[in-house]
Amino acid sequence: MKEKFTYCMPTRVCFEAGISKKVAQFIKGDNVLIISDPFLFNNGVAKAIGDSMADKNVAYFSDIEPNPSCESVDAAAKVARDIKADCVIGLGGGSSLDVSKIVSCLVTNEGSIYDYYSGGTRTLKPRQTTLICIPTTAGTGSEVTNVGVFTNKKTHIKMPFVTNEFWPDYAVIDAELTYTLPPSVTASTGMDAFCHAIEAYWNKESVPICDFLSLGALKLILENIKKAYDEPENTAARGNMILAALIAGISFSQTRTTGIHAISFPLTTEFGASHGTACSITLPAFIKISQEQEPEKMKTLANYLGYDTVDALAKGVEELMVSMNMPVRLHQIGVKESDLLHITEVGLGAAIIQLTPAVMNKDTVYALLKSIL
Repeated sequence: MKEKFTYCMPTRVCFEAGISKKVAQFIKGDNVLIISDPFLFNNGVAKAIGDSMADKNVAYFSDIEPNPSCESVDAAAKVARDIKADCVIGLGGGSSLDVSKIVSCLVTNEGSIYDYYSGGTRTLKPRQTTLICIPTTAGTGSEVTNVGVFTNKKTHIKMPFVTNEFWPDYAVIDAELTYTLPPSVTASTGMDAFCHAIEAYWNKESVPICDFLSLGALKLILENIKKAYDEPENTAARGNMILAALIAGISFSQTRTTGIHAISFPLTTEFGASHGTACSITLPAFIKISQEQEPEKMKTLANYLGYDTVDALAKGVEELMVSMNMPVRLHQIGVKESDLLHITEVGLGAAIIQLTPAVMNKDTVYALLKSIL
């Protein structure tokens, strides 16, 4: 047990079915920008939330792509500045939520995201605009973290941006928004939440509070993800999944992620894998190697989740993924053996990879990737 640690999660969490239609109660000021992806705008979800704020001036920005680019951020920031946004609401998966974080800062910080991120020389001044994040998937956890992940089109590199200005003021958790998720998204986002929880648990910077949060989230996911996948209208399973994703988000908000997420960056930007797929495809292999430096801790986790050994846990997770038609080998997403060295080098370029409880160098990472090719 660690004798000294810190814990800070300043976001107010509001969890209630249907609460997304009551979000006006959290907004001071008149001008609101709702940031979502095109799907949530076109199907009316964003508009329904905007319409619930009858006394507000609501604008929308929906040109958000997966793995959002810095250019999308700057385009959204222009809209926020033009309307003098008092509140920015991020609605959707991690892409929309992450963009809302930096846009809420850029309302009163001049210039481009490039001035502050990925080699930029400026520092964000304290955010003055209210930031509300409303997830529509049970996976991202971004609603309770101070991290945004963006793709720099100039370098073709996807990297995290960490600042305390990104803590949302409110995380509004409405399970009803997940009821219509298709099975493939239920699976990939749910396994992303699993990765968040387990990476926080084995993390070299883990703290006792996170350990207990992660244990609960992991158990909740294993008990509910297949139900939500097989029975999309199972509201109890849906509610438990978004609760688990929230808890996992709170856990990794304190520790950051590890090798799974470091390797995921090139798998999304260069091979087109969804974020959840790019993370979970290496999950069983990372579970196995986590025993290298955390054998007892991982044995405790395996036993708690109903497995005799850590290797059995890794096998069980892989079988779960297969049962949800998720890829478990890199060649299934188009990776060739000739790509492995490049993926290794990009992954090693992310500092979080060294938070993994195993030796992470060119030889060990390459060997891990080759084992799941």
